Amino acid sequence: MSRLIINNSNRICNTIVKNYLIQTKYTLQQPKQQQQQQYVRSYCSLQPKPSKPNMIEIVTHFFDKVKNKSFIIENYLNNPILDQQQLNKNIKINNTDKDNDTLEQIQLLDPLNNLGKRKGNEIFKVVENDLSNMTNNIMKTITDGVSANSTYSPSPSKKTHPILSSISSYYFELKGKRIRPTIVLLLSKALSSTVHGSQLKLAEIVEMIHTASLVHDDVIDEASTRRDVMSINHSYTNKLAILCGDYLLARASVVLSTIRNPDVTECMSTALAELVEGEFMQAKSNGVVSFDNYLQKTYLKTGSLITNSCRSAAILSGADSNIINISTEFGKNLGLAFQIVDDLLDYTGSAEECGKATSVDLTLGLATAPVLYATQEFPQLEKLIKRKFSEIGDVEEAKRLVALSKGIEKTRNLAIEYCNRAIQSLLKLPQSESRDLLITLSHVVVTRTK
Repeated sequence: MSRLIINNSNRICNTIVKNYLIQTKYTLQQPKQQQQQQYVRSYCSLQPKPSKPNMIEIVTHFFDKVKNKSFIIENYLNNPILDQQQLNKNIKINNTDKDNDTLEQIQLLDPLNNLGKRKGNEIFKVVENDLSNMTNNIMKTITDGVSANSTYSPSPSKKTHPILSSISSYYFELKGKRIRPTIVLLLSKALSSTVHGSQLKLAEIVEMIHTASLVHDDVIDEASTRRDVMSINHSYTNKLAILCGDYLLARASVVLSTIRNPDVTECMSTALAELVEGEFMQAKSNGVVSFDNYLQKTYLKTGSLITNSCRSAAILSGADSNIINISTEFGKNLGLAFQIVDDLLDYTGSAEECGKATSVDLTLGLATAPVLYATQEFPQLEKLIKRKFSEIGDVEEAKRLVALSKGIEKTRNLAIEYCNRAIQSLLKLPQSESRDLLITLSHVVVTRTK
């Protein structure tokens, strides 16, 4: 009997190995473009950066999984980001007149048939009390300083230095768009019908991390305004602004520790690490003309925080793994759409509408979606991108060629594609007012003008 079981096990194992090797051979024969797309997916699915496929490593990895009695590769994001080949299929060109090609606008999904009918402020009314409580808690967290809430706290409570308290609360007193905490709160209500205390803390953490990143960004970009007022680095100094951002991150970490959930701690710590990595990647771009690099940076700088906050909200709601994965996928695609629209507004928005300077990306030598798309029609832009628009007249020339190209329209279509994927994820959740408001919020994200 035991011999029969062993023989059957050997046959099963041989069959699995044979199929696995066939799949591996196919993977190794994939075109270079598809391998690059897998590289991008790794950043947008919170997986480690893949190395070049190696037969020995792959087979060894397989037998490790056999040994551990697991044939399932852990990957909770089943749908990778849209690759450029697929996007190009979705963007249709009318070639009836080659000199006057028109780009067909991709339609924004409207499953509720309320596109343009509901105002953005309706979304925030549902969570207005929660947002107010969130802001009050943040202000208290900032001004109260070190607290002795824990049994193991090394010191008694003490107030924050008054200047640090004033600087740190500067942006919170202005009340920005608060889209990130609103996403967390609405998703929490959609999954739990109410906002639990831990989910309110999560919203506070997300807003504090985001605000800290803005403070640091303004120093890096040498920005003079933020939310229609002078930026912290201009109101005070770069040194104090950096210390302010560090303090906000530290206080967010304290609040995160009070949630007492290791999975959420891991998610939000990952988001913070990837935010820094994305900023570093941008600083060391070296004028690379690559959409892959652009999407990686976009996910790391913006998408990761929204992705991980949505995943954390679902975890804290007690949802099953399927709902958690759907929530994660929603956050990933909405986060990408949000940043792509931000990049678009840097070309199309005005300083008055946006509350900050525009045309900043080109000035900083950054190549975002509009100019990357424009290179398809004006290859001479590649030289400008590689030298990071550093010569006199480069910025003006790049803006001129982008305006003449279909870069703006293609960028808008790209944002809509990701937004549609986010909406498709939401439709997999149970119907509720909060879920429907998230669909409306998705519309707001891609149709906003600031």
